[in-house]
Amino acid sequence: ARLGLTGLPTYVWDGDPPAPITVTASAGGVMVVAEARVTHYRWDFGENVDMSTSPGRPWTRAHDGTIDHTYETKGFYDLSVEAIWAAQWRLGAGPWQSLGYFSTSDSRRYPVQEVVTRLVPSSAS
Repeated sequence: ARLGLTGLPTYVWDGDPPAPITVTASAGGVMVVAEARVTHYRWDFGENVDMSTSPGRPWTRAHDGTIDHTYETKGFYDLSVEAIWAAQWRLGAGPWQSLGYFSTSDSRRYPVQEVVTRLVPSSAS
């Protein structure tokens, strides 16, 4: 859902995790291969709570999701995720060499509402 409720877990996940990227180039009989893949995710729930983990799994009736956060106060939160990528390259069949890390990210404004229960007298029949 696109709306959170206070006191209940909000489950997040990457519904379309990025596939590894591989690029090959050849020149003069020499082949170079470069590759990048996501190593982990950093989820930020918009209230100084973040975690580094996997792409997550959605909640279903059969099982809970794997990444959740419970908001205690209604409001609007900036919910974001950052995918951390590791890049490497190699010459021919040689050993892989690190190219370092880079990241991609996305964020959404996430509204959280408060639901309050109220006892009311029952009507006599």
